[in-house]
Amino acid sequence: MFNYLISAAAVASALSVATAVAAPSTPSINWKPQNYSFVDVNIYGRGSYKQLIQAKEVVNIAIEWNAWSGKGGDSYKVYFDDEVVNEGQLAKGTTRGVIRFPYHKSGRHELRIALCDASGCATSASKPIVIADTDGGHLEPLKLNVNPNNKKYDTDPNTVVGAYFVEWGIYGRSFDVTQIPADNLTHLLYGFIPICGPNDSLAEIENGNSLRALKLACGSSEDYEVVIHDPWAAVQKALPGISSKDPIRGTYAQLMALKQRNPDLKILPSVGGWTLSDPFFDFTDKANRDTFVKSMREFLTTWKFYDGVDIDWEFPGGDGAHPDLGASTDGETYVLLMKELREMLDELEIQTGREYELTSAIGTGWDKIEDVDYRDAAQYMDYIFAMTYDFYGGWNNETGHQTGIYCGSHLSSDECRGTGVDEQGEARKGPAYTLDNAIQLLLKQGVPSEKLVVGAAMYGRGWEGVYPKNAKIADNPMTAPANGKLRGSTSQGVWEAGVIDYKGLKAHMIGSGEQGINGFEVGYDTTAEAAYVWNRDTGTLVTYDSPRSVRAKGQYVREHNLGGLFAWEIDADNGDILNAMHEGLAGKVTEPVPVNKAPIVTVPINLNLQAGDIYILTADARDPEGKALTYRWSGDAQLNLQSEHDSVIVTAPNVAQDAVFTVNLQVSDGVNQVQRQVKVQVKAPVVENKAPVVGDIASINLDEKASKMLTVDATDPEGKTLSYRWNVPGHTISGQGASVTLTASEVDKTQTVTGTVTVSDGVHEVQRQFNVTVKNLTEKPEPTPGDDNTTWDANKVYVGGDKVFYKGVEYHARWWTRGALPANGGVWQEIIPADGKVRAWRSDLVYTGGDKVMYNGETWQARWWTRGQSPGSNGVWRKL
Repeated sequence: MFNYLISAAAVASALSVATAVAAPSTPSINWKPQNYSFVDVNIYGRGSYKQLIQAKEVVNIAIEWNAWSGKGGDSYKVYFDDEVVNEGQLAKGTTRGVIRFPYHKSGRHELRIALCDASGCATSASKPIVIADTDGGHLEPLKLNVNPNNKKYDTDPNTVVGAYFVEWGIYGRSFDVTQIPADNLTHLLYGFIPICGPNDSLAEIENGNSLRALKLACGSSEDYEVVIHDPWAAVQKALPGISSKDPIRGTYAQLMALKQRNPDLKILPSVGGWTLSDPFFDFTDKANRDTFVKSMREFLTTWKFYDGVDIDWEFPGGDGAHPDLGASTDGETYVLLMKELREMLDELEIQTGREYELTSAIGTGWDKIEDVDYRDAAQYMDYIFAMTYDFYGGWNNETGHQTGIYCGSHLSSDECRGTGVDEQGEARKGPAYTLDNAIQLLLKQGVPSEKLVVGAAMYGRGWEGVYPKNAKIADNPMTAPANGKLRGSTSQGVWEAGVIDYKGLKAHMIGSGEQGINGFEVGYDTTAEAAYVWNRDTGTLVTYDSPRSVRAKGQYVREHNLGGLFAWEIDADNGDILNAMHEGLAGKVTEPVPVNKAPIVTVPINLNLQAGDIYILTADARDPEGKALTYRWSGDAQLNLQSEHDSVIVTAPNVAQDAVFTVNLQVSDGVNQVQRQVKVQVKAPVVENKAPVVGDIASINLDEKASKMLTVDATDPEGKTLSYRWNVPGHTISGQGASVTLTASEVDKTQTVTGTVTVSDGVHEVQRQFNVTVKNLTEKPEPTPGDDNTTWDANKVYVGGDKVFYKGVEYHARWWTRGALPANGGVWQEIIPADGKVRAWRSDLVYTGGDKVMYNGETWQARWWTRGQSPGSNGVWRKL
C-alpha cells in the first residue's frame, strides 16, 4: 500500500481544485452508532425470559446532527440509502438538532440527512444504521460451514426433507447453525421450546440444573406460557456469522440470517419433547390451553423467523418420561389443541400475510397411535412427523432393530402382526414396533398419506454383553440378551449411555469402507431393512440407520405417497444420512456452480490527520480470477476528495475542534462489489480546556414531603457557561442551575440515598456526590436483637440460610456450622441491607450479576459472580 503526506503546493501543481460553497451548511451526523431493535435483549443479563427480552411494534429513530459552520437551513430530509424516509420543517437558520421519527421495518442502510433552504440542500456523509428485527431483515445471508461430505440436491420442494436442531448443541458438540446443511432441507425443527408450569420430568437432566434454568426463565411468566429455555444459547452468546455488536445474537440470530439465505426453508419451534411434555397433560383444562395458545401467538409475533408450530407431546395417553401422567381423555385434548392452534395460526396469517404450518412429532408404537384419532387431528395439521425410531434401546436388555422398516428376520409372523400368544401364553395386544406397522395403522385411521413424514435416525442405540453364545439363532445378535447400555466417551459420539451419534459410529465402528473396524462387523437385515454393528468379542451391539436403510425409507415414502423424511438430529450426521434421504427420495444431485469470488480489498480502517494535512490514500486490491477492477471513492465534502483509479487525495479541513469524517470505497469486478470505509480523525489545533472547578456538597437531612435548597459552587477556568444536571433517586428536583429545590417523597422508613450533580462546560463533566437522608415521620425503631446486638450462640448448630446478628451486623450461614465466629467470614456471610444504597466495594464480599458498588468515586456493576476482584481490574466489572 502506497500512502504518504504531501504538501499543499505539490498538490496544487498536480491538480486544479475547484471550490464551491454549499447553499446551506453541510450537516454532520453524530458519531454515536445508529443501532435500533424491535426486540430489546439484555445481552449480559440473567433473569426470566420476560425480564431479558422486550418486544415492541415500532422503533423511535433519533438522529443528532450539527452544521458546524456557514448558514443553517429551514427543512430537512432523512435518507436510508437513496430513499427519503422522513422529512420536516425547521426554524429558519437551524444549524443543529435531533431528528426523531417512528419506523416500522427492519434493515441495514446507509443513513444520510440533507439540510435544505430555498437555494437547495446540502447532504451529509453517510453512516451505517441498523434496525434489527427477528425477521432478519438487517442481516446478511448466513454463510454456511458444513461438512463437505454433504452433497447438493435438487429435490421436489413439495417433499419434506427435515431435521431437528437442538438448542444445547452449541456446547459440548460445538455445533451451531452455520454447520447445518440447510440448503438440503425444507424444514428445520428447533428443539425445544418449554412450557412453564409442572416440569418434574426435567429434574433428571444435568442433576436438576436444567429444571433450575427453566424455573428462572419462567420467573415472570404464567404457568402454560412458553419461554426460551436457555437465553444465553438462543439470543445472547456471540456465534459465527453474526457480529458480536448486534443487538440480538445467539442461535436465534443465526436462524434469522439463515432465513435470509433460504427464505423458503420452514423453521419451526418444537414445543415439548421427552422431558418437557409434563404440562401438556394439564391441557384437558381449556383455560390452560388458552393461555398456551395465546402465549404461542405472542412468541411467533416476537420471533418472526419462525414459520409455525411443531408440537412434540410425548405421549398423549401416557408412557412418557413421567410414569404417573396420562389419561384416556388425552386423545380428545390433542385434537382440540390442534384445532385451537390452527385457528390461531389462521388469524395470524391474516394479520401478517404469511403462511404458518402446524406439525406434530408423534410416537409410532401401536399403543401410542390408538390413543389419538389422528385422522380428526390431521385436518388441522400440515404434517405429522412419525418418530419411526427408538423401537428398541438400552432402557431394557431386549435387543432389536431400533428403526427397522419391517419386522426383523428373527420375528415370527404372529409376533410381527401382533396375533397369537407370547412366551407367557398371553394374547398379544398389538403388532411389533416397525415403520411399516406404524404407517399402516395411521393410514387405516384415515390420515392422508401426504401428511405423513417418516423419521430417520442420525444415531444408533446400543447395548453391552450381547454375546454369540447367548443367541437363540446363530449369528443373529437380535436374539441374544444384553446386560446393560452401550458405554463410551463423548469423543466417540456417546453423549449418554446407550446412544451414539452416527458420525461416531462411522469413525469408530463402521469405517470408511463400511466393512467394520476395531473388532466390529457391519450387518444388515434385508428382511427388516435395518443396519447394525456387532463386536462378538466385547458383546457390543448397536442398531442404527445406515445410508442403505435410509434410502429404503425414501423408497417406502414414494411407494406409499407419503409426505417425506425427517431426522433426529442434524448435529449427529456427517452428511451420509442426509445424502441418503435425498437419494432415497430420488433427489437429483446438483453439480456445484463455479463461484465468482469477490475482490480482495485492503485499506486502513482509520487515518489520523492534523487540520490542513494532505494525504494520498491508496487501496490494495486484487481479483482472485484476475478480472479488471473499477474503483469508486466518495466521502464527506469537507475532505475535498480528488480520486484517480485506486488512489484518492484527502485534504483535512481546518476545524476548530476534533472531528471525524468518512471516506468510502467501492471496488467492483463487474459482478461483485466490495465496500470499505475509512474513518478520518482530524485533530484541531490544541487549545487547552480545563475542567470546571466544583466544590463539595454537604450531606442533606430532611423530613419526608419537606423541601430544601441544594446549592453547588462551580466556576470554569475559561469563563465558559456551565450547565448543571441534578439527580436524587426517588425524590423530586425542581429548578435548574447551581441552585435547585429538593422535595422529599414519602418513604416507608428513614432512608439515605446518594445524590449527584454533574457540572459541564460542554467538553468536560465533573460530578459530585452527596448523601440525602429522608426521615420517615411515623416509623418506630426496630427492637435491638439481644445484648450488644448479638443473637449468635456459639453452642447452637446453624444450617445454610440461618440468620444471626453479631455486634450489630447481620450474617447468614452458607452451610452447617457450630461455634464459627461470624466476623471471621468463611461459613458466615455478611448480609448487605437491600435499601437501594450503593456502597463502597469490599474485597471480602461476594457480588453477583447486577450488584452495584462505589469504587474511587465511580459506580460499577458486576456482570457475573466475583469476589476479591477490584472494579476496573478485569471484565467482570462494568462502569456505569
